[in-house]
Amino acid sequence: MRYEPAEHCPPRQALGAALLIFIPNTISIVLLTTFVVRASGVSDNYLAWATLTGLAISGLSMVLHAFPFRYMGSGGLVVTNLNVPLLAVSVLALTRGGPSLLASLVITSTLLQFLLVSRLASLRRVFTPTVSGIVIMLVAASAVPFFVDRTISHSLGESGLVLVPGIVALAAGLWGAVQSSEARRLWTLPMAVAAGLAVAVPMGLYDVDQVAAAPWLSFTDLQWPLRGLDFGIQFWSLLPAFLVVKLTAFLKVVGDLSIINRASYRNPAALDFRRIQSGLNLYGATTLLTGLVASLPVSAPWSSTAVYIGFTGIAARSVGIYLGLLTILIAPFAKLVAILAATPDAVVASVFIIIFGLLFIEGSKAVFTSPMDYRKAVIVGVSMVLGISAASFGRLSEGIWGDLLGNTIIVGGVTAIGMTVATGLRGFWRRRLDVDLTLSSLTDVSEFLQAFASRHRWSDSASMRLNLAVEEVLLTLLDQTGENDADQARRLSASVHPDGNAAEIELIVYSHEDIEGNIEDQLAIVGDQVSPDDAHQLSTMLLRHYASSVHHRKYYGVDIVTCRVERHASGQAT
Repeated sequence: MRYEPAEHCPPRQALGAALLIFIPNTISIVLLTTFVVRASGVSDNYLAWATLTGLAISGLSMVLHAFPFRYMGSGGLVVTNLNVPLLAVSVLALTRGGPSLLASLVITSTLLQFLLVSRLASLRRVFTPTVSGIVIMLVAASAVPFFVDRTISHSLGESGLVLVPGIVALAAGLWGAVQSSEARRLWTLPMAVAAGLAVAVPMGLYDVDQVAAAPWLSFTDLQWPLRGLDFGIQFWSLLPAFLVVKLTAFLKVVGDLSIINRASYRNPAALDFRRIQSGLNLYGATTLLTGLVASLPVSAPWSSTAVYIGFTGIAARSVGIYLGLLTILIAPFAKLVAILAATPDAVVASVFIIIFGLLFIEGSKAVFTSPMDYRKAVIVGVSMVLGISAASFGRLSEGIWGDLLGNTIIVGGVTAIGMTVATGLRGFWRRRLDVDLTLSSLTDVSEFLQAFASRHRWSDSASMRLNLAVEEVLLTLLDQTGENDADQARRLSASVHPDGNAAEIELIVYSHEDIEGNIEDQLAIVGDQVSPDDAHQLSTMLLRHYASSVHHRKYYGVDIVTCRVERHASGQAT
């Protein structure tokens, strides 16, 4: 990592990094848009409109993501593109009712999305890192076959030589990707494209006629496709399925933003879910905009951003700004878009094999951020196997439900959500204590924990460790205040339940202001030796001694600390 989001990156390097991302991402937007529109049988006039507005809104989204606005934007480099789970259902909506029906479904489902974002803290047991990582891996596992199948389908009936540029591009890209030199790895994707084109052009496989036929400007003959929103019978018949797909797409974006956030910093740190909420709000706003202009939902963050950051070592906000501006600038120039879109399918497939291959690894990192236990192993294994087998399930039905059952991401994602919810049902029957977060409430919390220890026959020493661990967490939270929060009472909701030979304690603090500081980060940086005069370090060291693990999630107005204390003393907090 050379430049984190808030660090100043020289304009020359930032622009270079943006150009490295710009070419494959723009090709992807154009190809996926063309695929959706052509598959639905809508006119080429709508294809020109969807391409122009899709590039413009995607570029705008990337620019806005770069700014750390409160409640809106991620504050870093975020590459946006079409939301993969929505591709098939968008084709269906355009086929049955055209742009008006698609716009109605996108707008309606996006309003539901805003509700989900506002309740993100309450849905923490559903949108877990494990579920998000599974969805990202399924996206990678399903996207590559799409590009490869498109390449093979277009080459049927032709000489096998049409695949040669793709093989050369893949070989060049892999050679660059496995180099020990960071400078060489930086040029992995450009080398792959350049090598493929160097072979394709002399072989006559670069579509020069497509470039020549394209007008210079996109908006010469464009017409506004929206003739009003469509809430007829087709809308109500498609809405349930669209909402199911939208939930999966939303889950994918939660995972995408989480992976991007982790990849943007040198040192590992606890994930700040306030940034995720802000990024989701911007995603919702720009998706709503695509619905209002009757375009495709093209502003979804892509976790492949983490792959690009890995190649360049640059996550600076300026890269996102340059990338967004380049995407906006190219949108009205159909000739320039055609130059990129004319890249042979085999070369495009080779580039995305590299990108999505590395993306699969990023998804697995999200799954394995915490130790693998038996329940987690079952969820990951079953969800992945069922997701990869989805094509067989699609034959069980016809129409939209057949499409849903045959979708890798939807089947695997819904399975992961369902199993996660089922294994977490025990949390609904937890005893709960609700008090104000003050020093005087420590007595109430201590009595609450003592009652738990008595019910489950914990020893006096184990009960004391449980009480001391929670006390250190509460004292740390009491020391953390917002700018205007000192005089306002914060509410505490505490719960505890047995988990094998341990107790899992959840402390939820509701506040009017954002509280700075993260206990999980403090545990990661505190040393084994602390000054007796440093009360904060001493408290953190004691917590690490009493608890086997501590996780601190920060949302807007809500802090959630999950603490695990073993019945028999062993290990330190992670």
